Amino acid sequence: MRKRRKKTIQDIDLMEELEYYRPAKKRRQIPQKYILAAVLVVLAGAAFLFSPFFAVKQIRSEHTEQFTTSELCERIGLAQGDNIILFNRSKAEDTLRQEPYISDARLIWEFPDTIVISLTERKVRASVPYMGSYLYIDAEGRVLDIQDIAPVGLPLVQGLQFSGFHLGEILEVENEASLSVMLQISQIIEKNEITDVAVELNVADPDNITATVNQVQVLLGGMQNMDQKIPLMAAVMETIPKEDRGTLDLSDVTSASDRIIFQYLM
Repeated sequence: MRKRRKKTIQDIDLMEELEYYRPAKKRRQIPQKYILAAVLVVLAGAAFLFSPFFAVKQIRSEHTEQFTTSELCERIGLAQGDNIILFNRSKAEDTLRQEPYISDARLIWEFPDTIVISLTERKVRASVPYMGSYLYIDAEGRVLDIQDIAPVGLPLVQGLQFSGFHLGEILEVENEASLSVMLQISQIIEKNEITDVAVELNVADPDNITATVNQVQVLLGGMQNMDQKIPLMAAVMETIPKEDRGTLDLSDVTSASDRIIFQYLM
């Protein structure tokens, strides 16, 4: 006789079946009073943030010669009454740093209602003639400005070879040695505070630099001992009447005790 086959339960996951019949858990509800309290806190914070307490009442600038406080505020869109918290100080600083005359800028919040605009400015050290105007150059050779007149008390530099310029960028010249010479001499002039003598430099040949003061041509030679030649030139020129014409040879001078030759021109 054939044996009967026992029946088996297949493909049944008892845990899933039990989970199906288990009653669902009830979600824990947050009491409405807590929700209301949180909303009130947010509203109170927002009201305080936008309150007159954080309004700008005073604005001042520091370490600036080129700009007034009102000019700086106009550039960054800052005015009295603006909210100190919401004003984007970082963006304003980046905007100011795009100005050629400004090397660095910081907006400082003096609690509770004052904004201080603190600048690090670039200084004009020389000027270079360009198509009837004058490029204002800083100690790095950067073009800070272009004006119709040369700055008083700063050297006017001839002999640089360039075809154009970009405001706020270092002047790109073909004769880089001449640019280096110009920057070094302008620093010597600034260091010795020679501002009452109008000096026109020609740096076309770095080994034979010349200067024109009043109606006198000054032969300076190369850069050797230039930190002594420039002050000596200024001192000697104070003794020569402005109407006198001639040539002053300082090319081989190493100290004030050396023989200085001045040749008059009739």
